Amino acid sequence: MKIDLIKDKKKLILLFLGYSFTPSSVRHLNLEDYGLCVVYDYSDLWFDYEILKDREIYLIAWSMGVWAANLVLKDIKLKTAVAINGTPFGIDDEFGIKKDIFYKSISDYDFEGFKKLCFLGISENKIKGFQFNRNAKFELINLYKNASQKNEDHINWNKAIISKKDLIFPSKVCLDYFKQKAVCINAPHFVFFKFKSFGEIFEI
Repeated sequence: MKIDLIKDKKKLILLFLGYSFTPSSVRHLNLEDYGLCVVYDYSDLWFDYEILKDREIYLIAWSMGVWAANLVLKDIKLKTAVAINGTPFGIDDEFGIKKDIFYKSISDYDFEGFKKLCFLGISENKIKGFQFNRNAKFELINLYKNASQKNEDHINWNKAIISKKDLIFPSKVCLDYFKQKAVCINAPHFVFFKFKSFGEIFEI
């Protein structure tokens, strides 16, 4: 995992991004009184716990980042935890992206097609400055190889934000898993243009 400490404050937003995305995708969001640490690129699953020491952790996990956060934050005290368009099981035939469908995304690899499904009509100008993992296929393969590393949900999720127009992670799966914790919004898989600040994500 890559870990970028964007702004260091005691009140720290710990953001686990989805597959292939980098911190450039959330730079439009106002931090208000929070610090920000972004976790991304799951080509390996090593996590540096020192960065969390003596901080209040406000977790936001998106897409496969929900699975990754659940994997590494087993014994970490969190002030709040928000899951977005993903479940702690990631690649799973019951509570995730079905294994055969995920494998097909490797065998029929089409990164540009994946991006179109993520943004679903969002203007090219809005995503012009986005950077993506240059080794995205390797990251995808590693996610598939490590899909079984999930025994149970280790996080007490306060809320799950689920997009009605998600073409990547099935919204029905997220609704079935999170049930009464779910909040539905009219957005594609990439939700962050729906918000102006990280605070709005916690308040929705």
